[in-house]
Amino acid sequence: DDLSELFTIYWALVDPPSLRGNIAMPLYHLESDNFWHLLPREGYEERLKYGGKIHSIRKLRETVYGAKLDDNLYELLQQQEARDTLRTVLINTYFAPELRQRLIHQGKINLESYFYSQDLLAQVKEQKIKETAVPEQEYAVRDQGFKRTMRRIYDHRCALCGIRVKTAEGHTAVVGAHIIPWAISHNDDPRNGLSLCRLCHWTFDEGLMTVNLSYVVRTSPQLNSLGNMAAHLALLNQRGMIRPDDPDFLPDPDSLSWHMEKVFRRH
Repeated sequence: DDLSELFTIYWALVDPPSLRGNIAMPLYHLESDNFWHLLPREGYEERLKYGGKIHSIRKLRETVYGAKLDDNLYELLQQQEARDTLRTVLINTYFAPELRQRLIHQGKINLESYFYSQDLLAQVKEQKIKETAVPEQEYAVRDQGFKRTMRRIYDHRCALCGIRVKTAEGHTAVVGAHIIPWAISHNDDPRNGLSLCRLCHWTFDEGLMTVNLSYVVRTSPQLNSLGNMAAHLALLNQRGMIRPDDPDFLPDPDSLSWHMEKVFRRH
């Protein structure tokens, strides 16, 4: 899933006109370069070798369980200098000059956001997270890292409605959402967050839904007024939220209280 997310980010950055990104294409065709070796699932060895080209991620997942790098290349890539050199050669060889700095910058964001996400998860366990003002120029790192963290904690499910939808490419219906907005709290503690689908995210931010201190979803009476047609959302009222598998990541009661008092539309 992380690899698919990164591919999508880079594809949007390069933005080939009229083309849709398909991560199956490079993952399959790289094998012809002799440094990338697909690992077929049991019983699929002949199909991978003689069954024709693979054009979809669904078929790729069905046929292989992974891939491995050439041993010598893998050893070389353990060295920071070698990785930097190879990255520079690839970018300068295959991308237009106007894209090169953007790709390098995005690579730094991706790496830093990964470590930021790992830190958020670890610090909850160590109970060390504090409200921290993050410089504006680091917004992309913080935002990408926080969203990745919340999707992981809730396994790509919406904490309010329970929906979990992913495409074969790994695209997901949910995003990471702050309970107390970051602009107010400067707090990326995962316990100040939820994984929400786009509709529930908007509904939550507008105060039309909330979660009480018993981790039960509450809906605003306004969902059924003003000509709204939101019966499927109103049915969520008094239903328990989808909880993380790890109770250490349950929403913070102080954050929930803030949302109920400051945002939720009770009438």
